[in-house]
Amino acid sequence: MRLACTEVPCPDVSAISVLIPLFPVAVVLAFLLAWPLTRVIPRRPRLGWLLVAAGLSGYLWFSGGPLAPLVVAFAIAVVGFAFVRGQVQATQPRRIAAR
Repeated sequence: MRLACTEVPCPDVSAISVLIPLFPVAVVLAFLLAWPLTRVIPRRPRLGWLLVAAGLSGYLWFSGGPLAPLVVAFAIAVVGFAFVRGQVQATQPRRIAAR
């Protein structure tokens, strides 16, 4: 019988992080945490979706690594959702001229 890996840190082993199956939960949680921020952040959908995509990609990328980059990526996704659902800026009403 032979050992599968003779080195101490075995490079053959591939593991999946527990955070990857929780990705849908992370998306919903980011959306819910962004809800209070929508009152103070203006609505910028294009920037928001870009930040959401970058943040959630970072979440997947850093899910197997240290915690700090994962938290930063999650926070970027939260801010992105806040920009997507942000408050619409009030415009000045136009006067209707009577002829």
